[in-house]
Amino acid sequence: MSNITCFINAFLIDGNGKEPVSDASVLVCGDTIKQVSTGKQVSAGDKNLCNSADQVIDLKGKTLMPGLIDAHVHAGNIEVDFKKTAALAPAVYVLRTVKNLETDIDLGFTTLRDAGGLDLGFKQAVDQGLIRGPRLLLSISPLTQTGGHGDKRSFLDQAHHPRNSIGIFPEVCDGPDQVRRSAREVLRKGADQIKVMADGGVASPSDIPGQWQFTVQELKAAVETAQAAGTYVMAHVYGIQAVRNCLEAGVRSIEHGNLIDFETAEIMVQNNAFYVPTLSVFDILAENGEKQGMSPFVLKKLESVRHHGQKAVALAQKAGVKIGSGSDIIGPFQHLKGRELALKAQIMTPMQAIVSATRINAEILGLEAKTGTITPGKLADLIVIDGNPLKDISLFEKGAEHVCFVMKEGVVMKNRLWANS
Repeated sequence: MSNITCFINAFLIDGNGKEPVSDASVLVCGDTIKQVSTGKQVSAGDKNLCNSADQVIDLKGKTLMPGLIDAHVHAGNIEVDFKKTAALAPAVYVLRTVKNLETDIDLGFTTLRDAGGLDLGFKQAVDQGLIRGPRLLLSISPLTQTGGHGDKRSFLDQAHHPRNSIGIFPEVCDGPDQVRRSAREVLRKGADQIKVMADGGVASPSDIPGQWQFTVQELKAAVETAQAAGTYVMAHVYGIQAVRNCLEAGVRSIEHGNLIDFETAEIMVQNNAFYVPTLSVFDILAENGEKQGMSPFVLKKLESVRHHGQKAVALAQKAGVKIGSGSDIIGPFQHLKGRELALKAQIMTPMQAIVSATRINAEILGLEAKTGTITPGKLADLIVIDGNPLKDISLFEKGAEHVCFVMKEGVVMKNRLWANS
């Protein structure tokens, strides 16, 4: 018989954006949410289940909500300087990446969309219980044009640099046929979605944000390949023309997007595209980038896009774009990824910021039938917070201390409830 857990007296934020419910009860059978109700609405049959539950967890004074989803992560970007990451011995690289994944689950993130760097082995290790980590959706290696954001060669380099020591190299491709081949290659390696570098970037050595990359025809080749495999394309992009190229090609998920205007946001709505801003990475690197050895060239690019991020979110919200949530954090700052919700909450409401990292992100990832809300029939991806994040959304950034319980598919991944009572 499946394990039965009954949560009672919870302050419930269900991820749908509805008003929170006090004194709620949530019944979990095995890996699935069976019932969600207020204390007075629990049926007689389910009261009996609660009475016979393997454990009854009283959450008086605590918040119960869906596990968080980060739709843009780089758990394998161990150092801010990619060359330092690539120089790590394979065992050191793997073990430090595992620590990042463990940090993510401790912060309450039960699902991650890795935007490049991890291979299928990490996903298999999580699924087999060898790593205490979140559910992973992989991009393997982004597609980039020669000299694009994913091409890490500097002006004088000739040889391609590996992304890390486990054999992930950039997929450099030019023209629709090469793009199609590279997209098929990352799918062969186990990618859940295809990522393209459709614009210049902050950390790249030879381009700048707003310098659009890949033609519409090249982007369409990636989109067609993804659709044939039953998946979609996510695009690293900043500027107006690059975003519009992606939308014309059928790209589903627009990442970063700091330099968009309102008209472009409206086109996103017309094309049913999602927007995943990544505000926290710019904020954190502005504080720490120089100390981490970022060059003046990179720091200048960082400032050129950082102050436009929240404006872009406001424009997208006004236009009615579906806004998700991604952190994009690199280097030794994974523990700060909860800051993303607080930065969004300076433009959106705290509830909208939470929904962006739960229900909307699940929809972006194609997991809306399985996770993202506390709804009967969905997987039991649940977290408990010591406090009310609607009143203090900085609790997510302090998740190591304030996220006191994490359940993924009905399995307890972290439990500090009694230490916090």
